[in-house]
Amino acid sequence: MKLRIGALVVLGGFLLFGAGIHRTEAQPKPADLAKAKRALGELQDFIGVWNLEGLQKDGGKTVAWKETIAWGWKFKGDEAWITVKFADGKGKYYTHGDLKYNVPTKKYELTLTNSAKAEEKFVGDFKVGTLKLESTNAKTGDVTRLQLETLANGVRMQLKVEKQEGGKGPFEDAFTMAGNKDGESIAGVAKKKECIVTGGAASIAVTYKGETYYVCCSGCADAFKENPEKFVKK
Repeated sequence: MKLRIGALVVLGGFLLFGAGIHRTEAQPKPADLAKAKRALGELQDFIGVWNLEGLQKDGGKTVAWKETIAWGWKFKGDEAWITVKFADGKGKYYTHGDLKYNVPTKKYELTLTNSAKAEEKFVGDFKVGTLKLESTNAKTGDVTRLQLETLANGVRMQLKVEKQEGGKGPFEDAFTMAGNKDGESIAGVAKKKECIVTGGAASIAVTYKGETYYVCCSGCADAFKENPEKFVKK
């Protein structure tokens, strides 16, 4: 009888301990969520649909291909991050991914799913208009470096990918992609409309109570439709 009571006490202790852990799980602070959103806002020029051409050296010849790449905002409560989709999920090297900002480390983190359906996590910084991220293969030690930037006042995008074998020696070019934002041209000088959700350049029209507003991506369109009064009042 004493053994049974003791066992129940121990079991109850574990249950209470587990419940305590569950209750004390750290949730993102509102201030940190705001900081992350501001940091991601620095990449607003990336938002939109891009018609890019890829180039890669293959022996003595150059291989070329085209992909439409879409960058957009995603919102869940007060949390915000940026999504990217390559060629409607059928990109040559990557299919889709999520870009977030880690407030404690002050680093941008891009998790991409490659064509083999495996995830690759890239970490880095955004400085002088350029996002530089690196990912290390845990098995081989190979390092992949991504460098993204926009040019011509946000009309043109360039992506450069480099590889370093075994984490040693120089980086070598893997492939590049470059092109213009859908519907834009370098010659265009018209003043850009502002996204009512993020404040960035916008081209997608949405309406509310007979008024027309503009958003920069489908994620912002969804956020506006869910609670238009929130953004109209701002």
